[in-house]
Order: sequence, then structure tokens, then C-alpha cells
Amino acid sequence: MKIVKHFILTILALSNGLIGIAFLVCAYSPYISPVEHPVGACAGLFFPIFMCLNLAFCFVWLCLKPWGVCLPLLFFAAAWNSLRIYFPVGSIKEGTPGAKNLKFLTYNTQGIAAGEKGETDGENPVLAYLRKSGADIICLQEFMPGAHASKAQIKEALAAYPYSKTTRTEGGDILACYSRYPILSEERIAYASQFNGSVMYRLKVDEDTIVVINNHLESNKLDSYDKKVYNDILKSPTEGNVKSESKYLLRKLADAGALRGPQADSVAQAIRRNRSRYMLVCGDFNDSPLSYAHRVIGEGLCDVFVEAGAGPGFTYNQNHFYFRIDHIFATPAFRVLECKVDRSIRASDHYPVWCILER
Repeated sequence: MKIVKHFILTILALSNGLIGIAFLVCAYSPYISPVEHPVGACAGLFFPIFMCLNLAFCFVWLCLKPWGVCLPLLFFAAAWNSLRIYFPVGSIKEGTPGAKNLKFLTYNTQGIAAGEKGETDGENPVLAYLRKSGADIICLQEFMPGAHASKAQIKEALAAYPYSKTTRTEGGDILACYSRYPILSEERIAYASQFNGSVMYRLKVDEDTIVVINNHLESNKLDSYDKKVYNDILKSPTEGNVKSESKYLLRKLADAGALRGPQADSVAQAIRRNRSRYMLVCGDFNDSPLSYAHRVIGEGLCDVFVEAGAGPGFTYNQNHFYFRIDHIFATPAFRVLECKVDRSIRASDHYPVWCILER
């Protein structure tokens, strides 16, 4: 009987060890180059799966051999920083009396999407949301006037923002910045991309100059067929379709990640060259918090959702792709009071993200 028990515990420990190693690979995947190892760099997407498996081992060990719980806890300790980034437990902070606050918002509008009928009384829901947001500075991606909103409607809805800049990429995407404060300059950050882009602005906010970088990094280019494949795997998983279709989807994600890597490097270089006391970097990264792009762009900056948000904070809201791919970074000179992924509007396939900063 002792031999059987020893055998079971040995198998359990080995299994926990393998799961734990996979968990750590996911946790440290932001250090894997997506250019040299595109598939390996996608490991962060599987972080919550291996986190749950490692957590399950905690309960198994507590039932069979309480001291064994030290093994999964050791893996959790080694991945603590990644856990904190993926599932932050930040909180709203009280402002300092007399200090100046700034509300900053980033939003991928999906072409100023019209949303569901009846969502607003005739006004485009995205424009209505922006008009009522109370933000001081707004950075937008996929903000293309057209069938859903004309230039005149945009001008009327955002009349409270006397300063604005719009930049069109070669593929037709438009990045925009609307501000209550003067925009001193606008500069495109150079990198290879057919459809996406990044723009740097300098704004005069009272006596300070704030550098803002608005990003829309390379899309994963998942079309309607890809999304159907993904949902088929979720609805009716079989060994055959999970294996073949998962490889297909992973390869598409890896190829997109390999394109985003150099883009993230270019943005990181622009941050270093133009680093100022007050700097904000935001946008649709098309990458999770545990990614190469998030790590290199956020180096030396504060992820405001990690600082003041709570939970996974998924910003993409369609096709069961639950990831936080829209981010805001700030220099340490800002004190983060609050950050929220705003689920009050579902017009776009992204939720807006806003924060309140004290300077």
C-alpha cells in the first residue's frame, strides 16, 4: 500500500512540476523575442489556463499531503510579478488637496461603430460617449469618418475639444487626439506596417509639456472564418479539431506577433529619445499584458491599470476573445488615482479605458 501511495504522490509531483514549468514559461514569455521565436512569444496567452491548473494542484495537495502545497506555491511566488500584471488588485486613491488632475481616455472605436439600434436617440453612440466622457485628453484608434459618422457630426459632438490632430496610415486607419489643451506638435513614429501606426504628440497643459504617444500596433488579422474556428473549438471541442485548428490559429497569432515586435521596439526607442517628466503612452496594442510589446513599451513606465485597476480588465469584447489588449502607461511623475475599463458602452469591439492622474 505504501508503494502505491508513494507512486501516486510521485506522479502527482511530476505532473505538478510539468504544469508549473509551463506556467513559468507563460509568465516569462514577454522576454521571448517574437521575431526569433514567434510561437514561444505567444505563451502568455495561455497564462490563465496554467494558473488555474497550478491552483488546482494546491487543493489536491491540501487533500492528500498538505506539505506538498509548497510546490505550486513556489511556482506562484516565482511568477508573482506576472500575476500582479495580469490580475491586478489596485484601488481608487484619494486625490491630494490642491493638486491638478487630468482625465485621459483611449478607445479603439472600430470605425466609430454605430452599435445596436436604439442604443442612443439618433446620435452615434461612440460620439455620445466621448462627448459625455469628461476626459481632458482623448486618444482614438480606427476613428474613420464615414457611414456611421460624418465629419460634421464629429465636429459637433466633440466641440468641447478645441484642439485635435488626425493621422491617416497608408492602409486607411486613422489615429486621432482630441484635447482641451493646445497640441504643440504631431509626429508619426516610423516603422513598417501597411495598416497600423503610432503618433507622438506634445501638449501644453498649464505650465507643463506632456508627451503623448497614441498606438495601434499590428492587428492579429483574425477574419470571420478564424473567429468561427475559435468558437467551434469552444462549443464542441474534439481531439481532432482542437489539435489542427489550434495550430492554425496559433500560427496566425505568431505571425502577427512577429510583426508587432519591431513596431514595439520602434515605439520604445521613441519613448527613450523623447522621455519627459510627464509622458503618456496608450492605445490598442493587440497584445496581452504578458507580451513582448507590453514589456518593452512599458519599460520604466507605470501601467495605470495595474496601479489602480482590479481584475483581468478585458478590453476586447467580441467572439469570446477575452484579453486586455488596450493599455495606458504613465511616467512616475503622475500619481494614478483611478483607472477603469468602461463596459458601459459596447458599440465597438473594444471597451474604452480611462484613468484619472494627479500631477
